[in-house]
Amino acid sequence: MAPEESKKLTRAAKRQLKRQKKASKKKKNFFVRGLVVLLPAVLTIFVFATVVQFVNTYLTKPINEAILTVLDGNFLGWQALAMMDVDPRAQQFVDFDALPIDLQADIGQGRRLGELGSQAAQAAIEDFRAPRYRLIRNLEELAIDREKLRSATPVPRWIGILLAAIIVLFLGYLASGFLGRGLIASFDKALTRIPLVRSVYPYTKQLVDFFLSDNELEFDTVVAAPYPSEGVWAIGFVTGGGLKTIHSELGGNFLSVFIPTSPMPMTGFTVFIEAERLIPLDISVDEALRVTVSAGVLVPESEQVSTLDETHERWQALGMDGAPGKGKAGGDPPDDPADDSDRETAGDAG
Repeated sequence: MAPEESKKLTRAAKRQLKRQKKASKKKKNFFVRGLVVLLPAVLTIFVFATVVQFVNTYLTKPINEAILTVLDGNFLGWQALAMMDVDPRAQQFVDFDALPIDLQADIGQGRRLGELGSQAAQAAIEDFRAPRYRLIRNLEELAIDREKLRSATPVPRWIGILLAAIIVLFLGYLASGFLGRGLIASFDKALTRIPLVRSVYPYTKQLVDFFLSDNELEFDTVVAAPYPSEGVWAIGFVTGGGLKTIHSELGGNFLSVFIPTSPMPMTGFTVFIEAERLIPLDISVDEALRVTVSAGVLVPESEQVSTLDETHERWQALGMDGAPGKGKAGGDPPDDPADDSDRETAGDAG
């Protein structure tokens, strides 16, 4: 094969490889865009499902269990069950394995007391239970199957949710008063004295207070501050006029600025920066917090420079492979100069 023909085949193979790479990149972009469309809905469903599961596991279920314990664990509860047409002494709730061995031996087909549902068997079981009926009743001691009894008790699941809401409202009402605040402060103080709990509880309370507290964040202005070094800018909140000593010693107007950290903005750094070096941002405190929590992903529409797709397209137009600073080295291989000369020759020939 002539050297010229070999070069042509090599250039054709390079062009084919380049087309294949572009096609593969398009497919990859389609996949990423599909994830961008799908993931928000999936994550929203996941969050709501997690909240529902949490409420059911730690609120609704324990409260319903407490209600059922009140109903089946004492004499007055049995009276309430009777009003619901549920009789704990009925044959269907008998826990046969919890009966005494000698009584079990007398119950059954062809035995002295007959089947479990016979009058003789029921009378013998009641004789066994009679001395054990007290104000507080132990179902295991009375040979009553707890699970069967509770499954037959008509207590709707929404009762637990309703009672949980009432309890939360009551605690909120209690916390709004002077006496209630004192009790809650005493409770918090007691928890902080427990060795393991004090390592977790204060920070959990701080996190909940930050997101759910009714108190307004007393920040004056959202600014861009040169922090932690020149040329690097961070979102900050002007919290005050600074310290008098700093003003007098440095001879300027140094404002106190809180720099929140991502993704937990309840922690951060308090710095004092000259007012002239701060750039006021026309966004609210809530919008600034969303930017911080999302690590810059959730930018207010008024402050958006471009969408992520537009940024990627601009990088690609500049010859970058989807990331700033990657340049030609990270992108497609440069065209062979010989290809351009061939195309020019072909054009002249045409």
